[in-house]
This record gives sequence, structure tokens and C-alpha cells, in this order.
Amino acid sequence: MFFGRGVNSRVGEELASDGFSSVLLLYGGASVKAAGVYDEVVRSLAGHGVRFFECGGVKPNPSVSKLREAIGIIRSNEIEAIVAAGGGSVIDSAKGISAGVRYDGDVWDFYSRKAQVGPVMPFYAVATVSATASEMNCTSVVTDDETEVKTGLTDFALFPSKTFIDPSAQFSVPVKQIADGGIDAVCHVMETYFDGTPDVDLQMEYAEGLVRSLLELIPKAAANPRDYEIRAQYAWAAACALNGTTWAGHSGKGDFASHAMGHALSAKYDAVHGETLSIVMPNWMRYVMHGNLYAFARFARRVFGVDSPSDEDAAREGIERVSEFFRSLGAPLRLREIGVPEEDLEDLARKAAPGSGVGSLKKLGVSDVLDIYKASY
Repeated sequence: MFFGRGVNSRVGEELASDGFSSVLLLYGGASVKAAGVYDEVVRSLAGHGVRFFECGGVKPNPSVSKLREAIGIIRSNEIEAIVAAGGGSVIDSAKGISAGVRYDGDVWDFYSRKAQVGPVMPFYAVATVSATASEMNCTSVVTDDETEVKTGLTDFALFPSKTFIDPSAQFSVPVKQIADGGIDAVCHVMETYFDGTPDVDLQMEYAEGLVRSLLELIPKAAANPRDYEIRAQYAWAAACALNGTTWAGHSGKGDFASHAMGHALSAKYDAVHGETLSIVMPNWMRYVMHGNLYAFARFARRVFGVDSPSDEDAAREGIERVSEFFRSLGAPLRLREIGVPEEDLEDLARKAAPGSGVGSLKKLGVSDVLDIYKASY
């Protein structure tokens, strides 16, 4: 990984040194160009003799149709590697493309569990937003445009070949996007912390420190978006929130039921990912806290300084503090605030908890998810 001011100018050099002469440059909308990242990467590629073909227009909730489009471009032009310049949606898309381009079937087969990832095309991640940690993990989340199903794919083959994080390239990220991404990062840490694995106190200390840092850094970054030192610390904290370091030693590798519920909302309404989590996460916490009351009480005391002697009271106060923090960032706390019709909740629950259900601390079936949605309404 390359981290620091100016590292994006090394993309072409690294590709050339790895033996690649042609790449697909994958990106989203105008923001990557407005931030200067597009021009910097293009100059670097050209300066080292690397031809590039473009595929732009990746949406914030990336669709499988864009993956299919990119795979077609790669195959038609015999492209050798991928450069994903953008946030989590662009990098998530690159992971699916890298697997799909060397697969004879449809790329959605990986997400629907009909096929396992085999050989992949190398891809390089140029991060322009700090939120999902996709630039440092092997998970890809994509939506099927037709069925409105949003789901994730995780495979060790899907780690980026090399990652480039220049915090100064994120100076132009809108304040709201900083807040939404920060909420995602905080939830990533909590979802591992509360998964019910016993005897992981050192890892809990690490997670508590990460959350405390994020609670301080997110509002600072929003207030001082061009402060390099703040943005650098925030970029690193957000990456560590889901790069595997928090769940080392955790048997369940995290409980991501809240993300599943959030994905169902994003797929159907194109809702902002961070907003879905600010609504659902506290209510998931209230619903499952008795399955790991020690962790919920400890979190409240060590992260928020709650001093209640009762574990139950401490846990509940800690959850309220989480909600208050999300609200302080301007995030919604109710589904009605983002325009979700109450009559859609049952359908959403079925999509969020297919098959045997979701979650590890407490396995949630459709009725459980529906209860959480109702409490979130």
C-alpha cells in the first residue's frame, strides 16, 4: 500500500513495473475529475507507457449491469489490469469485474452463490473517499438492478494488488459524504466488537480506541476538510475499521446484520448507505444487546464514559449515545425521514433475511428483521 501526499502519481510506475501495458480506468462521476485524481492518474499512466480505456458512471450503490459493461470493454480490448479510482462503490465494482472477466458465466453468479471466485484480473485501488475500507479489504457489495437485491461477496482473491491513499485527494469530498462515510466506518468496528466472541479483550481495546478516534476525527474532518493531518488520520482509521485487523481472533468475523438491513434499503430506494446504518444500527443494538450484555456495557463505559453500575443501564445509555452522535452529524434516525413507506417493511425484511437469516450474535429471521425495521420507523 502507498499512503501519503502525492502517491497517486505513482500508479503508472507501479503498473509498468508489474508488467502491465494496458488497463481499464474505472471511476464514478465528476468528483474524481474535480478532485484532480483523474488527471493525476492519467498523466501517470501515459508517462509510463500504459494505455488506458475508460469506464465511468459507477453509481454510489453500484449495479451489476455496470460490471457487465466493464467486462465487455476489457474483453473487447484485451486489457490486462484494472485501475479503480474512486470510493467504495468503484473499488467494490472493480473486485467483481476482476473475478467476472475470467469467468465463463455471468458475474452475478458470484454474488448469488452459484459460483466461487476462481482466477482474477489484477486491480489497483486509488481511494478518493474514506468510508467502506474497500481499498484494503476483499469484500464487494453490488446490486442486481432487476431484482433490487443488494448483497456482498467476500473472497481472499479480491484484495487489491496495490492501494494508493492520498488524503489530500479527499479535500473536496462534501461534508455530508464525510459524515456518511464516518458512520459506515464506526458501524464496521461495532459490528465486529459485538459479535459475541469471548476472550478477545485485546481486540476489544483496539476497537474501542478506533471508535474513540473516529468519534473525534469525523466532526473534525467535516469542520476542517482541507487539514491534511486530520484527513490522514481519518483515512487511516476508516481503512482499519474494515481491513481485517478488528476481527482477528473473532470466530464470527463480525455480525453484519445491520449492513444486510441497510443494503435492502439501498437496493430498493437508492438510499445513502451511511443513512441506512444511522437508522438501523442503534435499533439492532437494542434488539440483540442481551446476547452480549458484557460487551455492550463495556463499550458504553470505555467509549462514552458511561458510569452506571448496572450493565443493562450502561448498555442502553451507550446505545443512546451512539444515536446522539449520528444525529449530531445530521444523519436520520427514522426510516420515515428517508421516505420509506411503512407498507414496504415486510418485503424489505424478506430481502434482508433470506434463507436461514442473518447475523451471528443472534440469528435474525424475517420476523426479527421486521421488528427492527418497525422500531426504526
